[in-house]
Amino acid sequence: MRQPSMRFPVACLLGLAPMTVSAAGGHFVVDDTVVAGPGNVVAEVWYSRQSSGNDERVAVLNYGLHSRGEIGLEAGRERQEGVDDDLVGLTSKWTLAEYAAEGIGVAVAGGVFADPDTDRFQEAEVFFPVAVPLGGNDRAMFRYNLGWSHQRDADDRDVLTWGFGAEAELVPRVSAIVEIYGDQRDSTEIQTGVRLDLADLAALDVGYGRERRDRGTSWWTVGLAAEF
Repeated sequence: MRQPSMRFPVACLLGLAPMTVSAAGGHFVVDDTVVAGPGNVVAEVWYSRQSSGNDERVAVLNYGLHSRGEIGLEAGRERQEGVDDDLVGLTSKWTLAEYAAEGIGVAVAGGVFADPDTDRFQEAEVFFPVAVPLGGNDRAMFRYNLGWSHQRDADDRDVLTWGFGAEAELVPRVSAIVEIYGDQRDSTEIQTGVRLDLADLAALDVGYGRERRDRGTSWWTVGLAAEF
């Protein structure tokens, strides 16, 4: 789970299964264990705007290589105080255990990210998503991520990353999502939102997030995802 460079999340590249409660995806940071179907492409776009006026636009493409594996491409642009900062990334995720068969889902994911304007490496990450169905009916899910990230910033630092998330179906085609995430050095962030399934393989997300310690720093996000 790639940590945000601004005070709102630039999500890691997330694979989506058919749009159900089992797949958070989109701009949500805490990842699930599912991947894109073999030969399928998942397209995601989202826009985030911070309370200070800074904003971010992200587009993601994930391709299913195998029933248990995918690769992804991400391109994002964030604007801080009128200055644009671009970032591109290449990621992959592989499912190690499927919760439908084994009662718990486990995956390993990772990626590298660079600034296309300077051709400089900016960040690398490896993390392990875990997903546990609640109630045995696949209508609610608990998620946990634990990982490592090397961030090429002023400190050129290595950090441990973590995140907890939950998703539950409120009514048919409408789910609520809440998550809390961070690392051992940065402030913790909280995000919640609603997902509307527009069709079997498409969904619309609306979310709101803030820093846990600085309640004056917040953001909202709207996103769209589809698999084909």
